[in-house]
Amino acid sequence: MSQKITVSIIGITGYTGLELLRILKAHPDVEIKHLISASNKDGDLAQLYPHLAGSGSYPLSGVSYEQAASESDVVFLALPHLISQTIVPRIIGKTKIIDLSGDFRLKNMGDFQKYYGAEHQYAQGAEKFVYGLSELNKESLIGADCVANPGCFATAISLALLPFEGAYVKANVMAITGSSGSGKAPCESTHHPVRAHNMKSYKVGSHQHLPEIAQTLGVSTDQILMVPTSGPFTRGIFATIFICGAKDKFQSLDEKQLQEHVAQYYADKPFVRVKPSVALADVVGSNYCDISVTKVSGSIVVQSVIDNLVKGAAGQAVQNMNLMMGLDETRGLDLLLPLYP
Repeated sequence: MSQKITVSIIGITGYTGLELLRILKAHPDVEIKHLISASNKDGDLAQLYPHLAGSGSYPLSGVSYEQAASESDVVFLALPHLISQTIVPRIIGKTKIIDLSGDFRLKNMGDFQKYYGAEHQYAQGAEKFVYGLSELNKESLIGADCVANPGCFATAISLALLPFEGAYVKANVMAITGSSGSGKAPCESTHHPVRAHNMKSYKVGSHQHLPEIAQTLGVSTDQILMVPTSGPFTRGIFATIFICGAKDKFQSLDEKQLQEHVAQYYADKPFVRVKPSVALADVVGSNYCDISVTKVSGSIVVQSVIDNLVKGAAGQAVQNMNLMMGLDETRGLDLLLPLYP
């Protein structure tokens, strides 16, 4: 494209904000306008994050959210849950918005209050957001003004289950996530000496991504038993899904046929790869989601892996930006090869 897309990031100092910067700086069609942090109003980002030293200038901007929106084609909100809903009313209509928090993913406000523990402050805005899972909603994302970027667990689990069209009684999920999924603010449970040699489940059956997954798949939350688990690594999600009570359409297929079915479902989806088996190291650093299907004693086991900061957050957000701005969805992402080893 002849004219570059101007973008601003609100929440630049978090892990997802930094990952957005890494991807957008290399995007051939993007010019970064404002980098905004509520906790750091001036100076250069490289003073806070020395890994950026020598790679360019990253001045922190103290402009208002409204000014950033009026001077940008796209604004990314890389903020903790419950904050975007206070900012969106101030900038909606002034720019295209991609929200990486959970504030606008759910359409049912009762579910939002139940799983996020607070009443939504801008409930009427939820209907203005398109859910940003391009493998499901690509046509709706083209030219969209407001996009709710999916959650990391929701991305890995939904992509694993979408080819099965909800044709099952229940799906039992064990999903292991890296420590970067907890954000940059340290706490006892994410402290390295505890996490580095440990695994621990949390929010069993009550994680905020559960209703998001159910909404995406068109099933009830009772049909998804989700066990989120903290793993001893930094990046990635490794999800194992046991499909219980699959209908005849899938139960009658052998393992090879199931693999072919999933491969065909994602044949035109550039960032989903169907493999005989999956490994986290094959996707870390990239926007890929790898999926495998196994049949064991009549049961169907689906596994998926993503980088939680890329396909589970910033990479998917850039993929959505591309569609919103009329670009090929792979633009600026196709050169993000996995970091191996």
